[in-house]
Amino acid sequence: MRTFPSRPRQTGFSLIELLIVCGIIAIVVGFTVPAATTLIKGTQMTQASQLLADHMSLARQYALTKNRSVEVRFYKFADPETPGEDKAKLSTGKFRAFQAFEVLESGGSVAIFKVQRLPSTVIMNESVELSSLIGAQDRISAQTQKSRDASLPDLPREVGLNYEYVKFRFQPDGSTDLNLSLTGPAEGKWYVTLHGIDYDAVTTTSPKDSSSKQINFFTLQVDPVSGATKSYRPTAG
Repeated sequence: MRTFPSRPRQTGFSLIELLIVCGIIAIVVGFTVPAATTLIKGTQMTQASQLLADHMSLARQYALTKNRSVEVRFYKFADPETPGEDKAKLSTGKFRAFQAFEVLESGGSVAIFKVQRLPSTVIMNESVELSSLIGAQDRISAQTQKSRDASLPDLPREVGLNYEYVKFRFQPDGSTDLNLSLTGPAEGKWYVTLHGIDYDAVTTTSPKDSSSKQINFFTLQVDPVSGATKSYRPTAG
């Protein structure tokens, strides 16, 4: 009588075992995702603060070495890739980029560096209390000013000239044209504050999400007399 070798019995996971494994994975992800998100935001804040500090330092150094006035501009525009923002509605935009220009003897200006944009999760606060360099300055519409200033760039991501900006200058001796007798909440001090986009950009640094416990921010102060800068990074949450 012919016999056939028996096949090994195939085994697998039961439904309960699969549910247990899925539950363990969910718990691990629940712990690691928030930590990874915080780490990424902290890294982007570090990148943004270094970018701003370096740009301001280079702008002042350029003014000193070239014996020219250098104008620093902070740009506000809406990013169409950010939820809730519409490039056609400037009111939905944020201050998120800056650029330095050499001021020519003719009164015109030419860009020294390309537009420097902050990482996507970081913006500049626009209140007088936290960013007097923005909040205490007159805002200029790029669309209105373009006919008088050909140096204004068209911003990428289909923003074009649909943005506004504020400005100040480093003088050839390294000083600034900032008002020495600034009154109000800033109390004579000039600075700009960076923080996460998930915090209110107008009047406060309170988190929009009540589950956020700590704000991670960076402040750069400019001495209006010497033009020297000081950096502050109180927290790194």
